[in-house]
Amino acid sequence: MASKLPPKKPLDFKQRLALVTKKVRVFTETRKKTHVVTIIQGLDSKSTNLEDITSKLKKHCATGGTYKNDSRYGEIILLQGDQVNKVKQFLTKELGIPEENIETV
Repeated sequence: MASKLPPKKPLDFKQRLALVTKKVRVFTETRKKTHVVTIIQGLDSKSTNLEDITSKLKKHCATGGTYKNDSRYGEIILLQGDQVNKVKQFLTKELGIPEENIETV
C-alpha cells in the first residue's frame, strides 16, 4: 500500500547556510550504568527542523531516538547506542556539514 504523505522538502539555502557554519559536537554518554547514547549538540532549531533531522537520523542509524532541550547541553538529538560514525557520515553526506565543523569525542 502506497503512503499518502507529501514528499519531504529539501533544505533551502538559508537552512543549508546555517548548517554549514555551525560547529556540531557528536559524542557518546553512558546513562544508568549500561545504556550508551549518542548525543548530537550544536544544531539550531530556529534555522532547521530538528524533528525532521531526528527522523532521518533514526532511519539512517536504524535506532530509536528523540530531540529535546537538555539542562546540561541545550538543544540536542539523542540516539540509542554508539552511533558516532553513522551520524558523522549522515551529517556530511545528507546535510552538507563540512567534516572540520563536526567534533567527535
